[in-house]
Amino acid sequence: MENNDNLRKELYCVLFPGVVKNDEKAIQCMGGIKALSQHYTQANKKRLGFSFQPDNPFMKKIYADAKPTAGVLFKLKVKKTKSGNEVKKEVISTSIVGTVKKINRFESMCDFQYLPLSTPHREGDKPQCLIEQIIPSGLDELNSILEPTPLFITPSNFTRSDKPITYCYTEKRYVTKDMMKGESTNDEVHKTRMERSLHLPRFIFSLNEELPTEPNEYYIKLRNARQALNPSLEEEYNTVAKLFEERPIWSLNLVKFHTKIKLSSLKVIMPCLALYMREGPWRMLWTRFGYDPRKEPGSRIYQTLDFRMRHAAGVHSMVSTRDEFVHCKKKDRIKNLSKSAIDDLSIEDTVYEGAVYFRPGMAPTQRQIYYQYCDVYLPEVQELVSLSPPAGYTCHERRGWLPPDTDQLCRDHIFRYVMQTLLANRVKYEDGVGTGGESSSDDADEAANASVAEVDESINT
Repeated sequence: MENNDNLRKELYCVLFPGVVKNDEKAIQCMGGIKALSQHYTQANKKRLGFSFQPDNPFMKKIYADAKPTAGVLFKLKVKKTKSGNEVKKEVISTSIVGTVKKINRFESMCDFQYLPLSTPHREGDKPQCLIEQIIPSGLDELNSILEPTPLFITPSNFTRSDKPITYCYTEKRYVTKDMMKGESTNDEVHKTRMERSLHLPRFIFSLNEELPTEPNEYYIKLRNARQALNPSLEEEYNTVAKLFEERPIWSLNLVKFHTKIKLSSLKVIMPCLALYMREGPWRMLWTRFGYDPRKEPGSRIYQTLDFRMRHAAGVHSMVSTRDEFVHCKKKDRIKNLSKSAIDDLSIEDTVYEGAVYFRPGMAPTQRQIYYQYCDVYLPEVQELVSLSPPAGYTCHERRGWLPPDTDQLCRDHIFRYVMQTLLANRVKYEDGVGTGGESSSDDADEAANASVAEVDESINT
């Protein structure tokens, strides 16, 4: 045995579902080096996909999950000697390459694989692949639209589950008229499913319809039932109630950020204290019962600001998407539901400051974020929001109490600060790598400001 020191070397194992004769093609089937690197760094968030034909988009991938294991990888040198018809194998030396603590197994079901082929019309003709004719490879001429195209129809969807499941077929799959009228029925499953769709605390924005002032009895009974099983829910309810006393309108992420309460508890608490605004100037926000923002001009500071990163100066690629930032697999979500209240917060319950607040020098956590105007701590934005509406001004169904183009001006200010921060950090990093970290921060800020000015000029023109 040699190289016992390699026991400290950790390896990442992938069980390839096939015989590997070409390493490059095998890596290409799993998405390439980039996909493997992303899965290695974010094993709990991303699944490793595998396709037998990477260039064929009509094939469903199979996925592997990273599972903990305990193993050792050995390297053996075998000497083969042939005497007559027999081949003798003799192990000359063995050495340890490293240890394996995580392994990827492709245990999911391989779905139907589709390859677009042309049907031969004559005997002896071979079918031809039509991928190049179906999928555009570049800019085609106008005549290509007038030419007949091959007919190839893919299925509407593939198998939704990774592993075979037992499905109980039943005739009562849809809601019948008797169920809509509320008549008695023996279908216990549909009784439960109908209750899930009742008592929705959502409000479609309207300037004439009155807002409900009290919560629905359904959610009060649900909270009492949950509280009997989980006494700590009462303390969490009082914590959220104090927040709504201090501020009438909150977002769900902001409540999670301040209270660190799990989403499973907030789903029961929030409908008892506030109304969810589905549309309008306060969309995706929870408004306290008894408070009507349509009648209070001061509620303009709580309106929703939809900010999205732009592609200018390449800053769009510096910020990850929401799927990359928080991506929880279905089986992980089921595990999180089975955890007790004492366990740590899951990925869904964790909210960072950059997802709810914005200050100079900060960068958003994802490419699209819904802020509230009062949580954007920029002097330019606060100056725009502080302007009171003129006398006789009524609430608008889209802009609320703010004048036209206020949201666009605020987005411009936020994007300018974000771009300056991201470019300054990039210049500092590049200078630190190239010169050993001897460059000053003033030079980095000047370079970032110059890039910001160039982009501003391109936007204005």
